[in-house]
Amino acid sequence: MLNTSISDDDKLSKLLKLIKAEGNLSEIAENEIISSFESRGEKAAKTLRENKLHKLILNERIAIWEVEGTSGSYILIDNNYCECKDFQIRVLRRGEKTLCYHLLAKIIGEELQLYNLRKISNEDYDNLIKSKISD
Repeated sequence: MLNTSISDDDKLSKLLKLIKAEGNLSEIAENEIISSFESRGEKAAKTLRENKLHKLILNERIAIWEVEGTSGSYILIDNNYCECKDFQIRVLRRGEKTLCYHLLAKIIGEELQLYNLRKISNEDYDNLIKSKISD
């Protein structure tokens, strides 16, 4: 049962401790993700199980994270921003949540190194940015 008095940050902190101890996306860790974050946790765990988290490396200083979501692919900036509508509405506009399931998957996936790694060229980077601006 969701304890509404515990913030997302507190839940995430507790969850990351468990995940570090487990060392992988174990059944115990997955159950805790879902228990803590309900539908967002379920979607984040599924994203990781289905290998839909990507770290795109431009150079040693610049990496872009991308998550294949249910309605398309989304770019994430660090652990602070996702371009999805859920983040735009529930996090930025209404302040109901502090993260969407894409960011949750990114944070957990980065901790467990459950992501695809791909180097991208300057041209790929430019095209990616241009396609997001024109959307």
